[in-house]
Amino acid sequence: MLTAAIGKAGADLRQAMMLASLVLIAPTLQAQQNPDWTTPIAPFRIADNLYYVGGKDLASYLIVTPQGDILINSNLEGSTPLIRSSVEQLGFKFKDIKILLISHAHWDHDSGSAEIIKETGAKYMVMEGDVSVVESGGVTDFAYGAEHRYTAARVDRVLHDGDEVKLGGALLTAHKSAGHTRSCTTWTCK
Repeated sequence: MLTAAIGKAGADLRQAMMLASLVLIAPTLQAQQNPDWTTPIAPFRIADNLYYVGGKDLASYLIVTPQGDILINSNLEGSTPLIRSSVEQLGFKFKDIKILLISHAHWDHDSGSAEIIKETGAKYMVMEGDVSVVESGGVTDFAYGAEHRYTAARVDRVLHDGDEVKLGGALLTAHKSAGHTRSCTTWTCK
């Protein structure tokens, strides 16, 4: 009887571990199965000096100025070639990106940052509550944590609500709109 109870407890434990593994792996598999995030589309001008340079269903924006460019969202670790190609298709130089910003610190919007910084030398500016997430490579992300780790990137300027980012006549204002992440950022520009 004791052997049967131990055998049942072991089976229950194995079943619980398998279920926990599926819960942890499912979001990763879902992301890997979302081809729209990495499907290229023709980049396009949105308005004035603002361009869309992301994939079919994962946005990146380029703001072009005479003194260099600003990129919002680095997307996935493997997104750099797609973003670079989009920038170049528009006739701009990828190395002209001087500032890198993000909308929020989740792996699907910021895990490509280290590579973009490496290739362009851009200064990375992130809203205060998301800094630890990008500098830990996603480890401190309260939503995903160990589930989606990526290459960490050093933040050059910590932003606060209402801070301005200026380059070549472009003026962007950071608005902390926490919720989705601790410092989700809404950008407005003049």
